[in-house]
Amino acid sequence: MADLELNIDAKLLDGISRLAIKHYGDDSETSRQRVIETAVSMRLLWSSSVEKGQQETDEAVSTWEFPELTMKQKNNGSIQNWLFRR
Repeated sequence: MADLELNIDAKLLDGISRLAIKHYGDDSETSRQRVIETAVSMRLLWSSSVEKGQQETDEAVSTWEFPELTMKQKNNGSIQNWLFRR
C-alpha cells in the first residue's frame, strides 16, 4: 500500500479522533489511519459509481428537460417592476 501525507487542520483532526474512538475504541494513530482509509475508500467507491452512471447499483438516472419559454417578453419590464418593487 502506498503512503500518503496529508495536512489536516485541528478541527478535522478532532473529528477524525472522535470517529476513531466511536468505531475502534481509541484515538491511536492506527485507529485514525483506519478512519481516513475508510473515508477515502468510500469516496472512491462513490466516485466510481457516479462516473459509471449508477450502473453498479441499478440506481435510476433521470434527465430534466424544460420546454421553451412560451410567454411573450413584451410585459417583462412591468412584471419585473411589480415583483421587485423598490
